[in-house]
Amino acid sequence: MEHKEQKILIIDDQPTNLRVIAEYLEMDGFDLMVAQDGQGGLAIAQEGQPDIILLDVMMPGMDGFETCRCLQQDDRTKHIPVIFMTALADVVYKVKGFEAGAVDYVTKPIQQAELLARLNTHLRLRELTRQLQQSNQELLDAFENLKATQRQLIESEKMAALGGLVAGVAHEINTPIGIGVTAASTLVDESTLFFKAIEAGQIKRSVLQNYVSVARESSELILRNLSRAAELVQSFKQVAVDQTNLEQRKFLLKAYLTEVIRSLGPQLKQTGHHVEVEGDDQIKLNSYPGAFSQVVTNLVMNSIKHGYPHGGQGQMRFEVRQEVGQAIVEYTDDGCGITPENLGKIFEPFFTTARRGGGTGLGLHITYNLVTQKLGGTIRCESEVGQYTKFIIGLPIEARKTSPL
Repeated sequence: MEHKEQKILIIDDQPTNLRVIAEYLEMDGFDLMVAQDGQGGLAIAQEGQPDIILLDVMMPGMDGFETCRCLQQDDRTKHIPVIFMTALADVVYKVKGFEAGAVDYVTKPIQQAELLARLNTHLRLRELTRQLQQSNQELLDAFENLKATQRQLIESEKMAALGGLVAGVAHEINTPIGIGVTAASTLVDESTLFFKAIEAGQIKRSVLQNYVSVARESSELILRNLSRAAELVQSFKQVAVDQTNLEQRKFLLKAYLTEVIRSLGPQLKQTGHHVEVEGDDQIKLNSYPGAFSQVVTNLVMNSIKHGYPHGGQGQMRFEVRQEVGQAIVEYTDDGCGITPENLGKIFEPFFTTARRGGGTGLGLHITYNLVTQKLGGTIRCESEVGQYTKFIIGLPIEARKTSPL
């Protein structure tokens, strides 16, 4: 067996021993380095980085035990396996050698077969260790890449949901703003005609009554529709900020849930579905409202996309209650349900039954990660085909600090 690329450092104060061992190893193709004392061996090991060290125990000055301890304490050499060479048969010396950091020993006088067997064993072990470390590093790199990809997917899904929210709110807000503008324009026109009548001295009771009636109706329309627009903007603002920042803060669970559902009003209005929010008004969480709003949005949108394949107006319901140390959020839709063979797969990444319809299979997987990792809670699903699908979410009242997903 040739070992041309493997370097062996021999540290022995006896020239005869060095010569004999060198002859054994040169015959087998090792690249050799030699030192006749501990200090010299340390310097060569630091510079030459051998694959293994053969170290004599009994040497003047720095003996083998001290040399081994120095090798183990130096970051440059502590990874190099050390095999003791000793004529001391007492087991106490062998134990002392292992305690100093040696991995093995050979007994003097050195026998070539034993020396090569022990060297080859530890060289194979070192190579296996190196391969294992490389594999571990590759796994760590792959895991980091997977986490980075997951963050990108979550960010993409989040921005897609936020984009849909923006489009829906923009479309929905156009109606009250348009009505308000029309009412304001009507009020301006009627006011102009009314003031002209006053200037012309043609004011009549009927003209005054008509103007007051128009002014009151227009004012009510303006106020009502601007209030509606303000509610939409406020809901969108809070939900959008939370989804962008994902910061921890205290919030009333049911009130915030109602805000999220209000922000989804445009999408729900287009489909005819109805969402109710019921339960305890007093539950307050110190958690991540942005992550919670994403969970709510994903659940509702999942129902809209998959729960009603044949159309119809769906009934969806959120119910919140408090149990010991946590809040429970139950979400139920009366859609088509999930088959038993698919129920156990719904939280898996890229699993979808609507691939042809553009489904990515990431919505519920991201929901699961947000609940379990960001919010520190639990989520499970129950379903009956043709009857309902229910998600039961448990959330701690006080969420732990987490890093971004």
